[in-house]
Amino acid sequence: MIKKFKEAPVAYLISIMTVLLAVLVYLQGSGTVHGQAATWLTTAVGILQLILGFAVRAKVTPVAAPKDNLGRALVPAKLIPPAR
Repeated sequence: MIKKFKEAPVAYLISIMTVLLAVLVYLQGSGTVHGQAATWLTTAVGILQLILGFAVRAKVTPVAAPKDNLGRALVPAKLIPPAR
């Protein structure tokens, strides 16, 4: 499971956040959690989402300037001329 997480961290974290938000909405909708407790839970989920978002930001290769694990720029071995 850890290996798959390393391959697609954003997909896993989106799944985790979706489940957390679904549980939160269910608890609020059913009346189990209401008032200030609902506010605290919503805030906690929002902060968790922020932290997890920053945690995976570095794990996603940027499209504008992709680099390998050592920080070297990824360039094609052979430049292909554009089709005319």
